[in-house]
Amino acid sequence: MDHVKHVILLAILLNLIAGSCQAFGAAGTKQPDWLTPWSTPQQAVTTVEPDYLNPFAVERPDWDPYAPFDSQQMVIERMDPIAEGLTIKDELRLPNILYVQQGGMLTTRASVILGDPIILWVRTSVPGNLLLYDNGRMVYSTGLMMPGWYRITGAHADLLVSHLYVMRVGGLLTNNVSVLVDPGRYPTTYSLVGRVVDQNGAGIPWARVIISGGEGGSFTINTDMLGYYGMDLPSGYYVITAVAPGYTFSQVSAKVWLGTVSAAPTIVGIPTGQPVPVSYSPVSAPSAQTSTGIQDAPASIPGYSRGIGRVVF
Repeated sequence: MDHVKHVILLAILLNLIAGSCQAFGAAGTKQPDWLTPWSTPQQAVTTVEPDYLNPFAVERPDWDPYAPFDSQQMVIERMDPIAEGLTIKDELRLPNILYVQQGGMLTTRASVILGDPIILWVRTSVPGNLLLYDNGRMVYSTGLMMPGWYRITGAHADLLVSHLYVMRVGGLLTNNVSVLVDPGRYPTTYSLVGRVVDQNGAGIPWARVIISGGEGGSFTINTDMLGYYGMDLPSGYYVITAVAPGYTFSQVSAKVWLGTVSAAPTIVGIPTGQPVPVSYSPVSAPSAQTSTGIQDAPASIPGYSRGIGRVVF
């Protein structure tokens, strides 16, 4: 009789243990997270932050591969500005100091014409990696650098937007450098502008400019009396050349981003029979497939806005 009682008690005890285990997570799905956090995989929640939040037009997508402040083909060289005959306008007392070259002077505020190069200088007093930011977006980086003066070339004012540069070297920030972009004589009612000049920098009037898109298609337009041209084009990469009697032209590439004015590098015409120099292209454009006929560029793109924008922080 005692043996039967023991068996019944044991069965009741086992049933109670099984119910407790199911309640606290050894089996089933009702376990508290703080007791067995590893027993039930939680669904991963991924927040994707866009590379660039577009401040110019609310209709555009948050991430835009043609957005401004993209990385450019910059080159850094160890160089002394005093030995180059430059003077320093704004003397600062910081471990790392950043300047922009304006003519023969280094300053912290400058203005450049649309399409012109932007030359930066940095003096570091600590070793470390260099990170360059433009309006909060990193546009250039290097490996380990030793203290000293450095010149950074390759940046261009290829968009009609203001620049705000700052560097971090060895974990220490520099001062801010602001660069305003002046449209000059470019026809800024278009999304892409440029100029065709001769070897002396004089504009070549009525030159035929051929613009080939990276996704196929070709557009053409003539320069005005001063060699300027402008056209509305969709966002993308383009290869541009020119045709004029007595001249040979090399190709340049440009990136168009609607919502502001994109400037192509200046196309230089060389008299026929002379060697044609390789022109600098601030962006790497894909090879263009030109159509058999020349067609006009669309006047407007649905969902995009025109005009001049500016980033405000």
